[in-house]
Amino acid sequence: MNYYKMKLDDVYKELDTSKNGLTNEEVSKRLNIYGNNKLSDEKKKSNISKFFSEFNDIMIIILIFSAIISFILSYINKEPFTDSIIIMIVVIINAVMGFVQELKADKSIDALKKMQTTSIKVRRNNKIYVINSEYIVPGDILILEAGDIICADARIINSISLKVDESSLTGESISVEKNNEIIKKDISLFERKNMIYSGTNIVYGKCEAVVCNTGNNTEFGKIASNISKIKDELTPLQRRISDISKFLSIIITIIISMMFIIGLIKGMELKEVIMLSISLAVAAIPEGLPAVITIILSIGMVELAKKKAIVRKMSSVETLGCTEVICSDKTGTITQNKMTVIEVYYDGKIQKVKDIKSDNKLFDIMILNNDSKIGMGDPTEIALIECLNDIIDINKIKNSNNRIDEIPFDSNRKMMSIVNKNKEKIELYTKGSFDSIINLCSYIYEDGKVIKLTEKKKKELIKIENNEANKAYRILAYAYKELNDNKISEDNLIFIGMTAMIDLPREGVKESINICKEAHIKPIMITGDSLYTARAIAKDIGILENDEDAISGIEIDKMTFDELKNNVEKYSVYARVSPTNKLDIVNAFKENGKLVAMTGDGVNDAPALKSANIGVGMGIAGTEVSKNVSDIVLADDSFSSIVTAVKEGRRIFDNIRNAIVYLLTGNITEILVVFIGMLFGIEIFLPIQLLYINLITDSLPAIALAFEKESSDIMSRGIRKHNQSFFTQFLLSKMFSSALLKTVSILLIYVINLQLYNQNVATTMAFLTLVLQEMIFAISCRNLKETILNKNLLKNKHMNRSLILLIIVQFIVFLTPIKDIFNIVPLNIYQVIYCISFVIIIFIIDELTKGVISRLFKD
Repeated sequence: MNYYKMKLDDVYKELDTSKNGLTNEEVSKRLNIYGNNKLSDEKKKSNISKFFSEFNDIMIIILIFSAIISFILSYINKEPFTDSIIIMIVVIINAVMGFVQELKADKSIDALKKMQTTSIKVRRNNKIYVINSEYIVPGDILILEAGDIICADARIINSISLKVDESSLTGESISVEKNNEIIKKDISLFERKNMIYSGTNIVYGKCEAVVCNTGNNTEFGKIASNISKIKDELTPLQRRISDISKFLSIIITIIISMMFIIGLIKGMELKEVIMLSISLAVAAIPEGLPAVITIILSIGMVELAKKKAIVRKMSSVETLGCTEVICSDKTGTITQNKMTVIEVYYDGKIQKVKDIKSDNKLFDIMILNNDSKIGMGDPTEIALIECLNDIIDINKIKNSNNRIDEIPFDSNRKMMSIVNKNKEKIELYTKGSFDSIINLCSYIYEDGKVIKLTEKKKKELIKIENNEANKAYRILAYAYKELNDNKISEDNLIFIGMTAMIDLPREGVKESINICKEAHIKPIMITGDSLYTARAIAKDIGILENDEDAISGIEIDKMTFDELKNNVEKYSVYARVSPTNKLDIVNAFKENGKLVAMTGDGVNDAPALKSANIGVGMGIAGTEVSKNVSDIVLADDSFSSIVTAVKEGRRIFDNIRNAIVYLLTGNITEILVVFIGMLFGIEIFLPIQLLYINLITDSLPAIALAFEKESSDIMSRGIRKHNQSFFTQFLLSKMFSSALLKTVSILLIYVINLQLYNQNVATTMAFLTLVLQEMIFAISCRNLKETILNKNLLKNKHMNRSLILLIIVQFIVFLTPIKDIFNIVPLNIYQVIYCISFVIIIFIIDELTKGVISRLFKD
């Protein structure tokens, strides 16, 4: 029901109530019908289900199956269970890491419930009671005053100087004036002056109101319902890891099948074929990959925290780099969320505050007809005090004057007056909207004297006010008169001046908008503010070029979702939007295949924040609801921090990609060596050796890749599509060419030294070659397209340290009794140099092929 459009009598009739309230019997009936005034609970996945879901991956299943078979064979042959134990430890560690991330459950609905529960005054049976807000029902009569939290959506019956803070619902910080006037046309939520909404609070005045909706039927309830309906989606990184799992699973299945067929044809024992299959499974699966990615993302989280972006959902670190659209709130994110006086009209001209002599009547009115203190009070009044703080002694003015009476602000009059007494006289000081003040003035202060306010001068003032308003400034007018008796009347006033103020853009926002455009990211402003103000700010910072590219929520409401989807990319500014509008805008962009980052701080932003690919909450001004549904929370609430985070996201993705290429190239090499060895009936590598490579030798350098600096073109190159396959032509060519070179060198080392020495020495030398190749190939993967055989060769200090540590570990493995666990034998210095020489030659060849591959194949 559009209660805001109905007469009060019709509202009473519709809700079957009266101004005296409901009877206790009727309340009981309605509680049974509507339920308690609280948000309904949603079913949550049990922790056991969450833990076991971590094993729902084809690669994990293959590893578990391999561990079981290995265990059975070890038991039958009375051998140590080393391989199976290590495999299961890896599986469990990966599951635990995923489970810990899953436990960070969405707490947004709980936060909404806390905001709704309070004690409230209600009239029932024509008596006033204080009850728990959970027991409010439609038709109840609420009695509210300053400081009360509103617990239901209600139509105002009567009000006195009522102002409501709706920032939690609308995102706009300026208190809204309310009254009980009937509204005859369809308007947005923000403009319904005769309605108050659950979760907001009264900051000034008082009112009585009849409850229209409770619980899930309130605007808060609709938001909660939207939040609960939105399902978590896979991030681009999770999709790519899924691609990798499928890719490796297909390869493993094909090769193991071939191995079985070839093994049986060659007459190999079933046990031998099974052990080779386990070796292949271990070789094909990058066991260290989940841990490496988690660590790289964790390092990214730390780096982002230094840049004022606190990451709540780890996988979103990488998703930032794919961002194509940033939908940003205006107030507090693009702007400072702080009104600032820009210009003053005084003594016949527009001036800066600092250019006006401090001893004047206008400044007196700005200070004395003001209930705020520095940093405390209404944002508009705070701005008036702060602009004078450095040029006048405010306390001296206050101490030498005395407020003896006042006419409070009224939404109908749109002004406030005080009676001020000083040593000389008693005067009336008035401030308010220009339209209200100018119509009560008969005189004007100009050129140092009071003169008659002519119609010509009035038209001139109206023109000045319109020009200032066209800049999206908020205009306040000021007037005064001397009182010769005790009668207070707001007429025959002397017009003294106007102030123009605005919520200024944050420092660095314009530059960040330009960076977005250079990076092919579309910045969008979504605000609850007026279309007029939104356009002015958006033009100033570079988001908007044409007025036609801005649209209001009322116009969006008239569109179908398909119409919005077809037009959403046309607009850069969305004003006076409702929570549903915000959600629809985000979903429309997503339906068009765009990856969307959404910022917000109010409860009204929560559904859109959760639905967006990246939800960015505000750490300073944000509600707990908006923070809980966000993937990232900005510590400084600044748009510039989002752009910095996007840049960091791109760097992190580049490094994750390099790490994945590094790890998978090693796995492909191991698969090829194991498979080719099997064709000739030999087992070159044991499962435990491959596990050692995958978990120890590969993991440390892969983690070091996380610290690689971004490339110089990182914010000017095209955006990688979030739904494209990880395996581009270039990456596949790079991985297989490098893997082929490494495989050839290992096989050559093995075959040559099998002839020169024996099986044990040849196997040990092949294993050492693989270890050394993995270490040096990590340096190569710092840049996949350009050679690192230049001054940047040793620039990554973390990589250098990881390789030094690995060299020490290799000495321990190859020269101590630990070598027996890996079934390797001692080598002499010439054999070691022989392996090192081979590795260096292959490394140089691989570096020289980078340029050719990058030119031949698309990325």
